[in-house]
Amino acid sequence: SCIDNMKYGDSQVDSMVNKAKEDFTALITDHSLDVQSFQGYGSNYIKKVGYSPDAYVQIAMQLAVYRLLQKQVGTYEATQMRPYLHGRTETTRTISPASAAFVKRMGLRPLGDLNDKEARVEKISLLRDAVQSHIQYIGNAGKGKGVDRHFFGMAMLVGDGEETPKLFSHPLYLRAKTWRVSTSHLTHPNFDNWGFGEVVPDGVGIAYGVKSDSCIFNITARREHDWTGRLSHLLEEALLEMKLLNDMETQSPASRL
Repeated sequence: SCIDNMKYGDSQVDSMVNKAKEDFTALITDHSLDVQSFQGYGSNYIKKVGYSPDAYVQIAMQLAVYRLLQKQVGTYEATQMRPYLHGRTETTRTISPASAAFVKRMGLRPLGDLNDKEARVEKISLLRDAVQSHIQYIGNAGKGKGVDRHFFGMAMLVGDGEETPKLFSHPLYLRAKTWRVSTSHLTHPNFDNWGFGEVVPDGVGIAYGVKSDSCIFNITARREHDWTGRLSHLLEEALLEMKLLNDMETQSPASRL
């Protein structure tokens, strides 16, 4: 076996181990990681004002990324397929027309118009539509009604020597499979934080949890972009702005009638 052929002090083995160490060190050095431990509120508040915690936080992440990159990009949320025996995951594509309408209305920076009743009502309505759209998509994905695993299955059916259907090299398909924002949600009492790296060189990875009175985000990206610290700040900004939006609307005289 390979193990039997290894000898202590073998120069080739030593060289390979040293190369692996160098590559690992370079990989770590090329990346940055920031943690946003948001203590402003968590799932208790989000449910109190009438939203799904996961969907609400996903929309907050979209707003933060929109302000970071100045546009929306392909965003992935890993979704479990629990109804199926041996079911694993499907992709929830979190960008929707409803979420696009919300983030664009919120703007690339806070607009300072929260005292404008009409603007506030419009933003709340768009937020509720965006959250509901996310709930619908993630529900369908969990029931096996997503599209990505079906495409994967079709691609795997292409045999050796067979021509790959043109669909899989179409620019729109390739763009649709480029996940510049990869997200995954895990909330558990035994986990304070966890994470993973970005899946494309010009992307970010966001692992997150939504606890009762706090949210945690583990943000990764290549160091050259200088994104993680900025995105951490923008996540906090988005969550605070969305809370202020809901609080002001809840406390307004008209809403108490």
